[in-house]
Amino acid sequence: MFKTKTILLGFLLAAVILVGPSSSTTDDSFIYAGCSPTKFSPGSGYETNLNSLLPSFVSSTISSGYNNFTVPSGAKPEPAVTVYGLYQCRGDLNPTSCSSCVSRAIAKVGTICSNAYCGFLQMENCFVRYDNSSFFGVQDKSVMLKKCAPLMGFNDQDALTRVSDVIGSLGSGGGPYRIGGNGDVQGVAQCTGDLSQGQCQDCLSDAIGRLRSDCGMAQWGYVYLSKCYARFSSGGSHANQTPYYGGEKDDKDDDDNGVGKTLAIIIGIITLVILLVVFLAFIGKQCRKLQDEKWCT
Repeated sequence: MFKTKTILLGFLLAAVILVGPSSSTTDDSFIYAGCSPTKFSPGSGYETNLNSLLPSFVSSTISSGYNNFTVPSGAKPEPAVTVYGLYQCRGDLNPTSCSSCVSRAIAKVGTICSNAYCGFLQMENCFVRYDNSSFFGVQDKSVMLKKCAPLMGFNDQDALTRVSDVIGSLGSGGGPYRIGGNGDVQGVAQCTGDLSQGQCQDCLSDAIGRLRSDCGMAQWGYVYLSKCYARFSSGGSHANQTPYYGGEKDDKDDDDNGVGKTLAIIIGIITLVILLVVFLAFIGKQCRKLQDEKWCT
């Protein structure tokens, strides 16, 4: 009887593992990350300089929401060991919140991009990046991530007008950090501080233009390019961020993810049913063998 109960307990644990909710959690403010495929050797000069660079980000947030560093500084660049990096916080973030966001971003990029020569990570309120070649002042409008909510109906003209006004205000604004609002619709756009004024305007024009053309009739949307972004939300609603690691992502990927999740659930249910049938057959066999046991009578 003890053996049979042990098997029953094992079956119940298997059922929990198959159909129970995942115990893993993700940081809500995570947007995307990317890493180079090339890796440096642990204990190398590059690792030493990287470990010097990243803490500099946090200490610098006390006085500035943006900064870039080269380690070692003031020396002739050595491709094998020199590290270039920058951080940037959202323009209206106070130093304490900026420091907290950058600290979390550094911890995440260190885990996601372990031993990678290049890594970058975007949180909702800050961004960090490092590389073994200088990217400061280099324009890059590659699409990193784009997502739009389902389209609103044509009968909701008031909401559509508010979205259009906010996106328009982002486009007509000046400076590297822009915000806009109309009623319950709020928008923000920003470029990295290493870009010149002209480069920043060029990047933001591209991001805002994509936001208008692709998400202009949606309840919320965002476009992240390599060196700038533009986004808006309505009524406090915003996208549920799913950790995304590198490359360009569009809405189609979310459909593929939905299909994959559905298939995983179906496979899990089928597996559970098969285990249940096998278990019941086993119990029946044991009961026939142990008819004198109280557990089976």
